[in-house]
Amino acid sequence: NQRMLEWMHQHTPKFSQTYDNHGIDQLRDEVMTNNPHLMHDLSQIRVALIELGLSRCGYDTANDLAQQAFTVYFAARNDVELFAGTHTQLGALKQNYQIGALTNGNADLAQVGIDHLFDFYFNSAQIGVSKPHPDFFARALEHTGVSAESFIHIGDHPEHDIAGAQAAGMRTIWMNSQQIPWPAGQTRPCAEIHHLDQLSAAVATIHDN
Repeated sequence: NQRMLEWMHQHTPKFSQTYDNHGIDQLRDEVMTNNPHLMHDLSQIRVALIELGLSRCGYDTANDLAQQAFTVYFAARNDVELFAGTHTQLGALKQNYQIGALTNGNADLAQVGIDHLFDFYFNSAQIGVSKPHPDFFARALEHTGVSAESFIHIGDHPEHDIAGAQAAGMRTIWMNSQQIPWPAGQTRPCAEIHHLDQLSAAVATIHDN
């Protein structure tokens, strides 16, 4: 948001003067309420909320300006700091396993610079649902053609990542980098890690069992 607003301060100052982060969140909520078909497409939601705000600020070319602002936003969205050991861990695992990315977000693995570490990639916009919906995991099973018990799904969200994958019959690893307690009443994952450099060992233990 900050980088986008800085760009808009120069090119569409009425927007940046009218909407702060809270105002942007309100635009997002309005777009999602009025366009439920966009619920699972974070990129389209972002473009739509920018265009809505620009239109209300009186900009005649709101659509073109929204696309330009989104380009700035999306570049910042993919300017991320990877967990230490990302390349080493995924590179090592890729020698023996297929690796896929399943995300409710809209990160572009190519822009992040790690697309070469993955064999396949699905996001909620492509599938039309978000984790923990069973269709999300079913798409990965269909794509690879292997059984659910052959999957190990790694994620940081107890419900979206762990419970969703468990319901699909997959084995799971909880990436608990914040070291928070496991939610009471939920089936625990097969393994829990606190740092990415623990991933290969956790995968190997599950694989051997």
